[in-house]
Amino acid sequence: MSYLVLARKWRPQTFSEVVGQEHITETLKKAVEKNRVAHAYLFSGPRGCGKTTTARLLAKIINCEKPNGAEPCNECSSCTAITAGRHLDVIEIDGASNRGIDEIRDLREKISYAPSQGRSKIYIIDEVHMLTPQAFNALLKTLEEPPSHVYLIFATTEPHKVPTTILSRCQRFNFKRLELKEISSQLEKICALEKIPFEGEALTLLSRRAEGSMRDGESLLDQCLAASEGTVDLALVRRVLGLVDSQLVVDLLRAVGERDRKGALGIVDRAVDSGLDLEEFFLAYVEGIRNLLVLSVEGGEAADFLDLSRGEIAEFSAIGSAFRTEDLLYLFRAATRVYRELKASGQPRYVLEAALMEAASWESAVEISELIRRLDSSGGPAVPGGPARERKADPGPPRPQRLEPAAEVPRQASAASGSVTRPVPAEPVPQPRAAVIEKEAAPAPAGAFARLDTSAEPVVRTAEEDAILRDLGGKEAWERFLSQIRETKLTLGIWLMSARVERFSENILSLSFSPQNRFAREMVLEEKNRRFIEFHAEKFFGRKVVIQASEHFESGAEGQKSAAEAQKSREPKAQAPKKPRAADPALDAIAGDAPVIKRLIDEFDGELFKEKT
Repeated sequence: MSYLVLARKWRPQTFSEVVGQEHITETLKKAVEKNRVAHAYLFSGPRGCGKTTTARLLAKIINCEKPNGAEPCNECSSCTAITAGRHLDVIEIDGASNRGIDEIRDLREKISYAPSQGRSKIYIIDEVHMLTPQAFNALLKTLEEPPSHVYLIFATTEPHKVPTTILSRCQRFNFKRLELKEISSQLEKICALEKIPFEGEALTLLSRRAEGSMRDGESLLDQCLAASEGTVDLALVRRVLGLVDSQLVVDLLRAVGERDRKGALGIVDRAVDSGLDLEEFFLAYVEGIRNLLVLSVEGGEAADFLDLSRGEIAEFSAIGSAFRTEDLLYLFRAATRVYRELKASGQPRYVLEAALMEAASWESAVEISELIRRLDSSGGPAVPGGPARERKADPGPPRPQRLEPAAEVPRQASAASGSVTRPVPAEPVPQPRAAVIEKEAAPAPAGAFARLDTSAEPVVRTAEEDAILRDLGGKEAWERFLSQIRETKLTLGIWLMSARVERFSENILSLSFSPQNRFAREMVLEEKNRRFIEFHAEKFFGRKVVIQASEHFESGAEGQKSAAEAQKSREPKAQAPKKPRAADPALDAIAGDAPVIKRLIDEFDGELFKEKT
């Protein structure tokens, strides 16, 4: 059993073979050529990106007997010994298991000894961030002024945990995460040299799963080779690594786009039956939403941002036509929230099914600015809970405003003494001037601002309406539909219940509302609500239904009275003349002596009066 894994067999032996880190290898080669190699280096970066490999290459070139320019020869005794890991003067230390101050003290004692095999001694400390603070402090002096024959190379995946006193004594190089194309090209090169038949898409999928780590990509390829019958193909990679079939994710996204709850539930069942990890399956769904987002934003240039084949991009583009960018952002935020619940749940299937049912019920998002613009342009009701729009009073002289009569404190009886206290007038609370102007402004049309009819009492269905609704199953079917709307959106269902069915012809359903329910009519005609009703009506009745709404008045005297009241509510109210009061010298003296009272009277156009006892 002398098999050497691919990650070790194909470890780079020269700087030029290091993949994706040219900004570092070129700098080190120039330093070697100019004889400006520093005594301490810190290599930081994600796993599997070449930190330890580069440290060994630097140790090689420092001790190489016949260097080939700035590259090691890999032929002399020093290079071969370092490649085999048996060079006495290249000491590799695992910082995780040698992290204490005692190990660093031992290193300090041995570091001053002369090299026994090469020209210099090189200490490579991997995962240096695992050292204790005391160990770092013990290393400071040696790191700042080591012997001339000693080089220290640190490697870490978490440089933020290394003290600044250590960072300031080293030359730091940041290794980058490898790109998909770089890993894929290296895997293709290895397969070609090993004479292994392969599919390009299979190696691309392996590279994607490597997540920027060359070592991970080579280890995954090794795993697939062990299970293959000769060719490394896409089906083999998915089977060995337990990956989610991309077609399953495409079907799920299509079901969400079509609001097909039953289809989404069936796809979850397929995933469970195939033995997929539900967390991995959900992450694949989240990645699919991300791909749709990129396509939505970038359009034709999305191929530069997506690790997908042309066929997959075409499939995702077809699905993405059903969504807007705002819709995808909503789905993505909802999915990330559900992922936390999925990881913590003891029944992940139930959480996943509920989340996908909710996702398959998405509604198109409307930006707040767009909603306000629609309301402003249509003169509709104010947004509940939002700032009220400014309303101007009718032209004419301002109506005099007096302070509200002071509220009286109730008489309090004392059980102990039997005495009765006199009523004490409460201090008047002055209203802000803006509120006074708003109060005295001409009333808005009924149903727009002045009155919001929250009762919206349901109308009694007549035989005439039953005949009109015959094509939709009669009034019983209509009542069931209203109940379904109430279960989904309570207020919308209540508003619909207050409508009378006037006509149903050519798929157009005409509803009418009384003047008292004008607000309900306007909310039903709101674009988002109207689309919601039409969508659920089509699903319920099995045919397309277009909603129209109008206003009606009752026949006879009551109807004429209602129409007259509605018309009267639109007319501005007459200004009531202010009754002059008799002059009271005592009150005038009080107002003159108290500037605050005088200012209140002027500010609110009020008057002082004496309370009668």
